[in-house]
Formats: sequence, structure tokens, C-alpha cells
Amino acid sequence: MIRPTILDGGMGQELIRRGAPRSGELWSAWAMLENPELVSGVHADYVAAGCDVLTTNTYATFADRLVEHGLGERAEELTRHAGVLARQAADAADRPVLVAGSLPPLRGSYSPDPDGTYEELRDEYLVMVGQLADHVDLFLCETMGALHEARAATDAARTAGLPVWVAYTMQGGDGLHLLDGTSFTEAADRVEADAHLLNCSPPEQVTAALPLLRDATDGPIGAYANAFHDMPKGWKGRQGDALPEGRTDMGVERYAEAVRHWVELGANIVGGCCEIGPEHIAHIASELH
Repeated sequence: MIRPTILDGGMGQELIRRGAPRSGELWSAWAMLENPELVSGVHADYVAAGCDVLTTNTYATFADRLVEHGLGERAEELTRHAGVLARQAADAADRPVLVAGSLPPLRGSYSPDPDGTYEELRDEYLVMVGQLADHVDLFLCETMGALHEARAATDAARTAGLPVWVAYTMQGGDGLHLLDGTSFTEAADRVEADAHLLNCSPPEQVTAALPLLRDATDGPIGAYANAFHDMPKGWKGRQGDALPEGRTDMGVERYAEAVRHWVELGANIVGGCCEIGPEHIAHIASELH
């Protein structure tokens, strides 16, 4: 079996474990404002755990997210700083570690119908791409719930001339497809990405959907799940909805079991999302060495 590429794990929940506030209003951007050393520490721990790819802490540093808190003018500063922190951690490793620039949903996670046209979203993504391109090795368009959102993010990312990965979420959905109903076959056909992944969905849902994604593309596929407990359908963190508790049944061994299964199903890229921390990644890396 060829060893898959190993991503890092979640950032936001790990920051909360290390002292960041649990409120979802600013999410992981809080640390970029108040305590960027926390972010550096998380990156360093993922490198020590054995990941091959670090993800920038830019899931909540874009202007549309920050403007409602009166911080819109700091979006570029925080996004660039997040890129620098990830780059520094990767360059300090004693082995090659890549940096993936995170391009998140711009109108809230887990939305089947983002408020914005393809053109509007693409133009906003282009801004983030320009702010990150000097610090990253590839772009990761993650937690994409709608086809036009995924296309906007990937098309913007391709302008940088770097590899582009896209990750789709099924969280809160009622089937094995994008939240807007798009099949993985259609997504793989219409979204121009170098790798197609599933992320921020329960491990069990990922396991069920991964064969469909494998059938949809001849290119690399991957998965990195969350370990939230009963994430409610329609959850809106930007509007103050409380985060669900982490699952108590998704320890390192059980998560690694799911990851091993994903590799058997054809996953070339594996890692973790919310509630999956450095200890999970270390266990995965030791098993897949």
C-alpha cells in the first residue's frame, strides 16, 4: 500500500482546547488577533505529529466574516500573517512539509445555498488567493457545500499557478452528495481541482460516500472528518449558534480505524477536521509510515 499524504487536523477546536474562547462568532480569527503564538504552537504540534501538509489558519480571516465585528480592514493583515505562521512552522521542520492555503466558505459553513453569485464569490476568493500565494504550496478549498461555491474558490485559486485541492462537506445533509444536491460525479466533472476530498462530516458519512467519490474521478481523492456530536442541520456559527460538544467515542484508535478504511477505499490524502487533534494525527502517521 502506498503511503497517503497526511494532512494536519483541526485548528479551531484545538485553539479552544488551548484557551481560545468557545464562541463561534470570531472562531479561529480570535487567535490571529489576540494570541497568534497559539496558532504557531498548533502548527508545530502537527508537524511533530508527522503531518505532510499544514493548513493556514484562514478559515475566518476574510473581510466578510470580520466586517460584522468592525474588523474588516484587518482582513488582509490577518490572512497574510496566518500564511506566514504556517510557512514558518513548515520551514522549521526537519523534513519536507507543505503549506495549504485554506479557502473557506465565505457565507457560513454547511450552506447549500450561499448568498452570492459565482462571480461575487470568485472575486472575493481572488483577494484571499492574492494574500496567501507567496506563503503556500497549494490551495485547499474546504468545506464546500454548493457547486458554484466550489467552482468560485477553485477557479480563483488556479490563478496562482499552484496545485488546487477541493473538499466537499455533507454535514447536516440528507444524502451522499454536496449539500445543494450536486452528485460527486458532477462536482468532479465541473470543479477544476487536482484532488477531490470530503471534509468536516462525520467519519461514518465519509466512509459511506468515499466509494462514490472514487468512482467519480481518476485523480487523487481524500478525506478528513470531524468528530462533532449531533451537529444540528442549518447550524449558523456566525449568528451565535453554540458549537456542539465533541464526540467522546472518537479517540485516536477509532479515528485511525476509519482512516485505514478510507485508504483501503482509495484515499490518497487523509487527515482530520474539527475535534481531530495532534494526537490523532500522530497515531495515523505512525500506522501509515
